[in-house]
Order: sequence, then structure tokens, then C-alpha cells
Amino acid sequence: MKKRRRIFVSLIAIILLVILIIGANIFVGRQPIDKVVVSVSYGNSDTIISSESIRLDLISRFGDLSQKNIKDVDADEVEKFLKSQPYIEDAEVYLNFTGKVKITITQAVPILRLYSRNGMQFYIDRVGKIINIKDDALSDVVIASGDIIINTALLSKGRLDTIDIDSKKGVEKTASSLYYLALKLYNDTILAYQIDQIYIPNQSEFEFFPKIGDYTIKVGDINNLEEKFNKLNYLYKEAFSVIGWDNYSVVNLCYKDQVVCTRK
Repeated sequence: MKKRRRIFVSLIAIILLVILIIGANIFVGRQPIDKVVVSVSYGNSDTIISSESIRLDLISRFGDLSQKNIKDVDADEVEKFLKSQPYIEDAEVYLNFTGKVKITITQAVPILRLYSRNGMQFYIDRVGKIINIKDDALSDVVIASGDIIINTALLSKGRLDTIDIDSKKGVEKTASSLYYLALKLYNDTILAYQIDQIYIPNQSEFEFFPKIGDYTIKVGDINNLEEKFNKLNYLYKEAFSVIGWDNYSVVNLCYKDQVVCTRK
């Protein structure tokens, strides 16, 4: 008898707890949103988006969140929308029972500004995303120009990658090679501060123009890139600091185990 009573009491307690949880969820869901907080992490990148521009994008897509109740906002849907925006690398959206919406954004980090042969401009960010440039979005990154285009197939794909570049063809191979080259520059603690521009004289070769000095650095294709970067790093650390970098018109990295420099 006592055992049955304990079971009955436990069932009543569980039912009451479920009712309490449901009631609390209903109560919280009906809470009006009184504050939307948007914070943006820029890392080491220039500012190319603002919390205000993100608010305007959200209003355009979902309406004014601050005029809604908690139950009317799908945090997952808002997060998915934000992550789909080209200038955003990552996003997290939180709702709490006090009516506060917290949105944390990680801005995309451009590593390359690309001027295509067909007159279009794009950023390529550190994860390979192809980003249309807004008029007010300016970032001090390496510039790429020359024999390069971004076609509709690449735009529909949305990003570049460095997976098996040799098997890629045509425009995609050139663009992927360029991204790989820019990524190597971005991650190099010396060359990231020395190289200002990448020029593509044809779809399989690349050249660098430095920030300081009037000379061309011939890179060739992206084969043996590690060796080429090591040679160029050595020049900047050991040679140019002694003999100067204005004595040469061309620095050629294409030869194995040597650097050929042409005097002015």
C-alpha cells in the first residue's frame, strides 16, 4: 500500500513538474524582446561590416526583432541567415528569458582584393570565400590583377579551395592557385609585410610586386612554393638588409636551389 502511495505521489510530482515547465515556456515565449545586442569580432582585419549594417540586414529579412516576442524568433533560422552572408565568417545567436537577444559575429577576414579581367572586384577571405565588394568596404590587403576572371561557375560555388589544385582546370585552377598563394603570404610572418601585389601575366604564372622598392619578383607556378618562399625570406632577412633592395629590377625564384637577380 505504501509502495503504491509513493508511486502515486511521484507521478503527481512529475505531472506538476511538466505543467510547471510548460507554463514557464509559455510565459517566457510571450515575453517581449526588449534588447538586441550585436557584437562583431574583427580579429586583425580592417572593419568591413558594422553592427548597424547587420541590424539592417536582419530587419530586411526578419523585421524588427525588438518588436517581437521571444516565441516569434527562431534563433537557428537567424543564425543560418547570418552565416550565409558573405562578409560573415561565423555567427551565434542566443535568446534568454529576460527578453534579450545576443548576436555574436565573426567578420570574414579578407586576404586578397582581386581585380578580374572582366572589370569586377572581389575579396577572397582566409577560408576561400568569394565576396563581392561593397563601395564602403575597404581593407588593406594584397591586390591581385592580370589574366584572371571569376566566372559564374565560381560565383555559384561561392568559395575556392586548395584541394588537389593540379586536377582543376582553366579559371578554377588559376583562381585556386591564386588563393593558395595569397594564403601562404597571409600566414608568412615576413612576406605578409613585404608583398603588395600579385600579378598574373598568364593563367599559370605569378609575379609579386613589393611594398618597398621598384622590382619584380618572378614566382612562376605554385610548384615548390615552400622552397621559393624560403629563398625570398632569406633575401629579405640576410641579403636585402645589407645590399638594399633598389639595386635590382628582377628577382627570379623559378630556378632550383638559387635566386637569379637582374641588376638595374
